[in-house]
Amino acid sequence: MDLGLGAAKVLVTGASSGIGREAALGFAREGARVVITYQSRKEAAEAVLAEIAAAGSEAYAVPLDLREAGSVRDAVATAVEWLGGLDVLVGNAVHWGAADFHDRPTRIEDAKAEQWLPVLRANLEGNFHLVQQAAPSLRESRQGRVVLVSTDLVERGLAGSWAYGAAKAGLHGLVAGLQHDLGADGVLVNVVMPGITVENGSHRVIPQAALEHLGQQFTARRLPEAADVAAAIMFLCSARTTATQGEILRVNGGSPLVA
Repeated sequence: MDLGLGAAKVLVTGASSGIGREAALGFAREGARVVITYQSRKEAAEAVLAEIAAAGSEAYAVPLDLREAGSVRDAVATAVEWLGGLDVLVGNAVHWGAADFHDRPTRIEDAKAEQWLPVLRANLEGNFHLVQQAAPSLRESRQGRVVLVSTDLVERGLAGSWAYGAAKAGLHGLVAGLQHDLGADGVLVNVVMPGITVENGSHRVIPQAALEHLGQQFTARRLPEAADVAAAIMFLCSARTTATQGEILRVNGGSPLVA
């Protein structure tokens, strides 16, 4: 299927690995010109650029820190200048916070402000600034698309995930409002919600056998790969999607099986 992305000007945040990398490569293979962002892994971003070049497309990498409004502003401005406009914005960058996964408190009474505010502000306010800066260029596009990447923790939860879950849930509310605003100028705004996602050994703390067993607990009988999530993102950004607005597309392996 021709997705109609051959002339698209695309910005994918957080694209040095995982879902962002797969999305950037997918857009490039469709012929789009792509700008990717990274926070600290410059070498990994440059490796993605090399893969995109091998796919026969052009790409450029810029640093972006969701915690800093100025960094977001500069990254979008650089992307728009290099691309000569903007058709597609994929908000995939994430800030996990300073605490290690196993060190985070699991009781709300033990949570500290420094474990809550930075995560909430980066992942919610950072994406607000991202869309705000990109909006003027997206309004000028004939195929304006925005996809923000959420998480199924918004629905299933996890002890100690209050800040991250609340921030990602906030993206759902943000998109609900943006569809009225940007939609007036023909821009489609949606959410893709992945679950536990397998990507080239990225879940090294979970043995492969355990991942396969876990996948069997969902109705799809498998966990999604990063490429599965990227495919959903690309479809929502394609010319084949013309009336999907303000939706949440779940790519999480389906519903948990009931024993």
